[in-house]
Amino acid sequence: MSTALEAASLIMIPTSYSDGLLASAKPNDGAGDFTFSRGSNISATRVNADGYIEKGYENLLLQSNSFDTTWQQSGTTRTSGQTGYYGTNDAWLLNKNLSQAFLFQGVTFSGVQTISIYAKAGSLNWVLVGSSIYGGYFDLFNGVEGSSIGNAISTKITPVGDGWYRCEVSGIHNITTSFRVYPADGDLDTSGTSGSIYIQDAMLNQGLVAYPYVETTTAPVAAGILEDTPRIDFSGGNQSLLLEPSRTNEFSHSEYLGEPNSQAYNVTIAANAAISPEGLNNAYSLISNTGANEHFLGMYWYGAASGGTETFSVYAKANGYDWLYLRTNTGSWSTAHANFNLATGEKGLIGSGLNSSSIVDMGNGWYRCSITYSNRAVSARLQITSRPSEGASSVFTADGTSGAYIYGAQLEEASYPTSYIPTYGVSQTRLGEGASYSGFSSLIGQTEGTLFLDIENSSDGTEIFSLNRSIVNSIFLLGSGGVYRAFIYADGTTISQVTSINVSDRIKIAIAYQSNNWAIYANGLQVYTNNTQTWTPNVAIDLINFNTGGYAASKGAVRYNQVSIIPIALSDEACIELTTI
Repeated sequence: MSTALEAASLIMIPTSYSDGLLASAKPNDGAGDFTFSRGSNISATRVNADGYIEKGYENLLLQSNSFDTTWQQSGTTRTSGQTGYYGTNDAWLLNKNLSQAFLFQGVTFSGVQTISIYAKAGSLNWVLVGSSIYGGYFDLFNGVEGSSIGNAISTKITPVGDGWYRCEVSGIHNITTSFRVYPADGDLDTSGTSGSIYIQDAMLNQGLVAYPYVETTTAPVAAGILEDTPRIDFSGGNQSLLLEPSRTNEFSHSEYLGEPNSQAYNVTIAANAAISPEGLNNAYSLISNTGANEHFLGMYWYGAASGGTETFSVYAKANGYDWLYLRTNTGSWSTAHANFNLATGEKGLIGSGLNSSSIVDMGNGWYRCSITYSNRAVSARLQITSRPSEGASSVFTADGTSGAYIYGAQLEEASYPTSYIPTYGVSQTRLGEGASYSGFSSLIGQTEGTLFLDIENSSDGTEIFSLNRSIVNSIFLLGSGGVYRAFIYADGTTISQVTSINVSDRIKIAIAYQSNNWAIYANGLQVYTNNTQTWTPNVAIDLINFNTGGYAASKGAVRYNQVSIIPIALSDEACIELTTI
């Protein structure tokens, strides 16, 4: 820590947090902690310290390991107190006494879901896990998958030790159904009238894979990124607090790419074919069929009126072909396209029908590729193609074995892609977020002081920071006119200064004030001085709060690496040292 920051009364370096709270490093007794808010869903994501996308998720079952409560039986009996897969005595013996016997819980859900349960062989070696319309058989003696039935998308069995396995089945539902567990006599066989298996910890979650188990009682329970969990994000290379405005992913299925939501045209797709940017085996493979044809995966959206600017993004990784090609039906098909090199991370040819394109390295060979265009159509048709070379269309000669991996499609009304918003059957909105703090009059210098910010990735028109919110005495940092602007009211008089640093670049900025003496420093340079009347501090501080409107109502993401309040006006030399990148 620099000498200047040793004198700080408040330092927020985003490391410690809980739902609804962002802790400051100084003071460390809670007196400087920020209140964080986002909203009433778990649609936000972040990139964690391991470089993977981290989501919120939820166990939608009730009494997930109390099989004698909400659960019902059809020809089965249940005995508690059995030795479980992690050594405790909370597993269950599930015995059947009729043919086709099963244990079940009635649930109502729609979209892509994954059912999972831990199971171990008893006198029977097989289990059937599923719903009323799909399922999968699992061999608990050999630890292998059997047959899938109905409209199951995929099945998976994972050993967890001592003969226990986690058995999971993913599928699509749009009806009232039930979670079912059948003691089975063999593959595709539940005809026997006796026998038993052991079971433990059932779960139903949205998505193509089972997430870490969450215990429930009388209500569903969420985990991961919760409603008001601050997003400590690592995607920019720094550990930063990510705040974004509200955005909606207009695709109803962002990870499930099968019909009727998408159309495979001379390509073959397969679910759960590779490790995705989430670190789970839930990416699709997209392989172009043999021949000289048009090859693409088409995604469709029908919704709002035409007009406006829209951005389509998808995560992609090379799998034989190095080039990804994206196209939209807005404007001319022949020009509304872009190419991306998945080997080098560089942009290729872009048609004149687009505003822009971007490619971002996500690690492990994955890139997030996006196209932005104006005058969106009432019905959107987006094409994803993997090509052997860049080109102006989705027509080429394919070898039948090469392609790409695909994950996380997103369509949002915006001029740039925001963080990933997963959807599982309906479009989803991530609400605007903000962090604020009040009541710290003892921490701020009343006659002099220095404000220090280290931030990045803003956009024009964004309110980034406010110290007090008034037009009498306040300090704002804005993105304005394409650059950062410090905007100050001192006893009702405006004293502001535009820096030369683009809002898309990182900035370290210090604002030092004392009686009749102001100075602003940005990235190691003094950019402004002013002798004016004294500024009167107040007791409220806001990192941008997108839910309050104003400048931040519809603008871009901001990453906060550090926010500090120093109760003395630092010298020129100290401010230059503090702001040098």
